[in-house]
Amino acid sequence: MKDIILTKEEFKLFNEDDQFGFFCDQDGFPTEDAEMKFDSNVDELFEKFTSISIDVEDNIYGLKDGLKELLMENATEAFDIGKEVKEG
Repeated sequence: MKDIILTKEEFKLFNEDDQFGFFCDQDGFPTEDAEMKFDSNVDELFEKFTSISIDVEDNIYGLKDGLKELLMENATEAFDIGKEVKEG
């Protein structure tokens, strides 16, 4: 199966309410202003990467200029949620 590639707007739907914990503190807890800063945190992530990729093993990667950087391993149900987002 092919990897799922998400744009910034698709990533916002995919990671709604930061369900995957991309924007947490060092202990893995959401910061107090996490909800208010969600859009700006996503903008910052997409300054570093042009898109986000999810493989069938639920690994999440940042993509830019043909390079692929692992952001999260075995993110439960990531592929299925990404597929739902892509299918609309």
